[in-house]
Amino acid sequence: METGRVTVERVGGKSTVTRSFSKYPLKFILPNKVGSAGTDAVWIYALTYGGGIVSVRCCFSYLTLYGDRISCEFFVGNGCTAVLTTQASTKVYKSLGSRCSEQLLEARIGSDALLVVIPDPVTCFSTARYAQKQVFRVVANSSSLLLVDWITSGRHESGEKWEFQLYKSTNQILLVDDDDRPLFVDSVLLEQGSISSIADRMLDYQVIAMIVILGY
Repeated sequence: METGRVTVERVGGKSTVTRSFSKYPLKFILPNKVGSAGTDAVWIYALTYGGGIVSVRCCFSYLTLYGDRISCEFFVGNGCTAVLTTQASTKVYKSLGSRCSEQLLEARIGSDALLVVIPDPVTCFSTARYAQKQVFRVVANSSSLLLVDWITSGRHESGEKWEFQLYKSTNQILLVDDDDRPLFVDSVLLEQGSISSIADRMLDYQVIAMIVILGY
């Protein structure tokens, strides 16, 4: 079920948010002005109520438990520029049993348009289980994308280092004018093993980061 949608189109010669929808646990903040007056870019801040993503929430009306499953859609119209970011790191709280928090982002970038995705890093707490998928549909030789996808080893102040149970991140860039032909596919999977832990395999590294720059 969709929890958020943002549409950016040109209005009066400027990139403008013409539609914004979000529901619990997701919220969008759209500041009126970021950067210099001559900058034609819409800034979108995504955040969650409670400051993070959880594997279990309680619905008292129906006495049910469910985890966060956030699904967002973004459309950046022809000739527009949009920046998607966060106010702080994306915290993924401890999981209950095998429950996994999930997040899906789907974006379509028009001709001569630019989408910049520069969130703060994902920080998974001990025992957390988290999976995210990001799909970007672009116009060949026309759309531009800057994507940063990164994760830290955990809560350093609490002594945690790669102690989450599962982290999976998949990024896809598809050519919308070529029947969604894949242009780029990347997947990162970190999972605790019976023979070696994530910390053993990561040695002294504290961050994994990926940067994708697609421009025309």
